[in-house]
Order: sequence, then structure tokens, then C-alpha cells
Amino acid sequence: MATTKFHRMRRLGIGEACRLFGFTPRALRLYDECGLVRAQRDQLNHRYYDDAGRERLAWIAQLRRARISLPDIRSVLEAEEAHGSGWDLALEKLQARRQNLDDELARVDAEIALLGRPPARGASVSQLRAG
Repeated sequence: MATTKFHRMRRLGIGEACRLFGFTPRALRLYDECGLVRAQRDQLNHRYYDDAGRERLAWIAQLRRARISLPDIRSVLEAEEAHGSGWDLALEKLQARRQNLDDELARVDAEIALLGRPPARGASVSQLRAG
């Protein structure tokens, strides 16, 4: 992800991160436990995010809005760290998601077409499929 408006901000506390990215505190804890992002700790043991953490949270927020799975998000973040190819992988994941949705929509359309035909008097659902 390109440098964002989050770059070089002061440290970001949990509440601010929730407001900025639309997460719940529970979601942030989950992402931390899963290793998607690491919160830093201050001397009072309060969690906060540095520049790198904010950048990762921005990736996670964008991909979660697109309903990309956490394992796929992990792959994107790892690709970004390893070779700077997170953007390309994110696009692949989004295209795969779109294809899955297109396939599901085609199945729903087929069922609508099937159920949209008026059945013969006394016909069962299994007879509709055969007809």
C-alpha cells in the first residue's frame, strides 16, 4: 500500500485505531493474536500502534471491507513485507472473490429461473428439476 495519511502520525491508541479504521477493540485483539499486526506497549502497558502498525491496519481494514479472509490478508501482508507485492496479491484475492460471487449469483439466478416457472398442477420440487 502506498504511503498514506497515517504515515508519521503520533502513536495511535486502541480507541483511536478503532475510530479511524472502523474496528472493535475485540477485532484489534484478534488481529494481534493472529499476528496480523502487533501493538506496541507503553510504560503503563497500554497498547498503541506505530507507523508500521497503522499501515498494516489500513491494509486490514481495506481488505476486510471487501470480505477478504484473515488467512488471505496474512498472505497479502507477508507478500508486501517480503517483496513489496502485496498490492498485486490483494488484487488477485479480490478478483478471486469477485469470481466466487459471480458463480454464486449464477447459481441463485438458475434457482430463480427454475422456481419462476409455474409448476404443473401437483408437481413437486424434484419434478421441477427434471422438467
